[in-house]
Amino acid sequence: MKSLIAILFLIPFLGWSQIGGKWGFQSINLTSNPRAAALGGTSISLADGDISQFFENPATLDSVNDKNLFLHLNPYFADVFVYSAAYSFNASKAGMLVAGVNYINYGEFEMTDDSGNSIGTFQAQDYTFQVGKAHRLGPFSLGANLKFSHAAIDTYSSTALLMDIGGVFRVNQHWTLGMVFENMGIVVSEYTGTIEQTIPFDVKVGTSFKPQYMPLRFTLTSMNLTQRNFEEENNTTGRSSNGLDQVMRRISLGAELLLSENFQFLIGYNHKRKQELKLDEIGGGAGLSYGFMIKIKRMEMRFSRANYHVSGGSSFISIRTDLNDFKKIL
Repeated sequence: MKSLIAILFLIPFLGWSQIGGKWGFQSINLTSNPRAAALGGTSISLADGDISQFFENPATLDSVNDKNLFLHLNPYFADVFVYSAAYSFNASKAGMLVAGVNYINYGEFEMTDDSGNSIGTFQAQDYTFQVGKAHRLGPFSLGANLKFSHAAIDTYSSTALLMDIGGVFRVNQHWTLGMVFENMGIVVSEYTGTIEQTIPFDVKVGTSFKPQYMPLRFTLTSMNLTQRNFEEENNTTGRSSNGLDQVMRRISLGAELLLSENFQFLIGYNHKRKQELKLDEIGGGAGLSYGFMIKIKRMEMRFSRANYHVSGGSSFISIRTDLNDFKKIL
């Protein structure tokens, strides 16, 4: 156990070597469930039986039941669609596992020759398959996701093998802490031999807290902890960044209004998104997000909306259910 803890603390320092170069596989950083989207884009400390949280932190799987099914659709931008699915199952000696997939369809593009003449069409798509497992030790739970990521543009493709390692500590019934080492791995193959891709490794730390007599649960997540500063981004946008801005760009804030077991309202804020995508004259709501959850019989449905720019945002829609409930009525 002591050796495992030592390795976990060393991982962030090993990840520094990945900073720099050409970022690749950025699609694996897209939000894969409406709950995280509504809470500012990420939430790693919610371990309450929600299978969709395994995309954020595999350690949350210790609270997930067998035969849970999750389906998600995200109409992104410019006819790009993001699909996600997850299913929990008992794998005999291996115990309870969760398998998931993220698929991004960028649509169809026109192919031209050097003179600009149309010679056909081509497609672009990314997908990531992952399998996760968690183990609980008293108030602690540790989990890991093994991921295979593949990106394809026409006849060119790139592949990576990745891993997420996460942990959750339950301080009490209403307060949890989470930590994730995200996207550790290697690039197996690249689009071409001339551009070296770098995996977007990150470390995230977060907490969720519900005051005992309040129908509110607050979530705070710190991300981008492997990025020393945002000077390169500021030079690109021409915006200055003070110390407070540097700190806020690493934090997403969210809150859930727990009106009942069958209905919840969520709201969040992502300062980094706001700073990157706002106009100089107006923010246009960039960085804000919101959503709701409603349960109808055996179905839990979620809808979220994340504002990216004054011109619009992105919607997230999902359905989650426990297939064991259907067995009871058959």
